[in-house]
This record gives sequence, C-alpha cells and structure tokens, in this order.
Amino acid sequence: MTDHKKYLGDLIGGSLMIRESQIIADLLLKATTSEQWNEAIIENNILQKPSAASAKRNAATIKKRLQGLDKAFLEKLAYSGTEEATQLMFAATLINSTLLADFMRSIVSDAKRMFRETLNVDDWQHFWEGKTRQYPTLGDISVSSTYKVSQVAFKLLVDAGYLESTQHKRFLNVYISPDVRQILLNLNRDDIVRAMEP
Repeated sequence: MTDHKKYLGDLIGGSLMIRESQIIADLLLKATTSEQWNEAIIENNILQKPSAASAKRNAATIKKRLQGLDKAFLEKLAYSGTEEATQLMFAATLINSTLLADFMRSIVSDAKRMFRETLNVDDWQHFWEGKTRQYPTLGDISVSSTYKVSQVAFKLLVDAGYLESTQHKRFLNVYISPDVRQILLNLNRDDIVRAMEP
C-alpha cells in the first residue's frame, strides 16, 4: 500500500452508517467465519440493502474502519445508543483515515479558535494542497475522486454532528461522552480525542 493510500484510509467508502456499523460490530464480536459472514451479509441481508453488491460494499467499508479495534470498543459501539455509537464510529473513521483526523486537528480546530461560524470548500482545498506537497502521490488521484473525497469528508462531519449540513457547513458543538473518551484513552488514542474536540 502506498503512503497516501494508508494516509487517506477508506475515507471514500462513504458515510458513517451508524445502524449498519452496530450490526457489523455485533457480527465481528461473534468471530464469524468467512462463510458465516457471507451468509449474514449476502443471504440474510442483515444490513437490509437493495442489492448484494451494496451490502458487500458497505460491510467491507465498515469492517475496514473497525479493523484493529478491541472488544471493549466493538461492544460499546454495538450496544450503545445512537449518540455514543455515532461518536465511536466517527472515532473509528478518524483512526482509519489519518487525513481526516489531521483535517479536524488543524483546519476545523483553527476555524473554531477564530470563532468562525462555518467551514467552506476553500478550507478543504487549501488543506488538500498542503497534504499533496507532503504526500505527492495524492496528486495522482483523479479530479473526480478528489472531489468525492472532499464531499465524503464534509458528509462525515455532518453525520457526526460537527456541521449543520453539507450545504451550509455551519459548526455545531459536539461533546464527547465520558465512556467514549475513556475507550479512546485506553487505546492510547488521545490524538483522536483531540481531533474530536477541535
């Protein structure tokens, strides 16, 4: 895997998919075999998707984002209410995509420190240009894919409650629950806590 792909993570995979993520976390906790996994995702359609292809794609995205996270994290995600599950899935996405975590720690944090009320597309563009200098192979990504990355990034911030909508990008306040904070600190991921508290 090239450096930029690891840095980008599976960001392009789409939104947080909270309900689906809780189902997948439960499935991962049961340590299913590949056959049981396919039976649950494809034959039983536990994600309730319109096609096997979309079910497989969504399940693969969520699984990648949850890769390497411990049992305590998965249990809390699977069996919590929507607010904590959303925070945990956003944390998992930030762990998977260092690029998005850096955006939160730098651009979002700076904007809030300057008491700005909104983000805009230029914020992402300046950030992306800076990261392209750091990771030159990011420049090899097509214009359409680059645009999709930015759209997904803003959608994830809306899903996680940091922005009012993808259209207006007005900041909202998010307060990390004590349990979510502790789970991240137990994983030695205070960098993710900082990203979630810009």
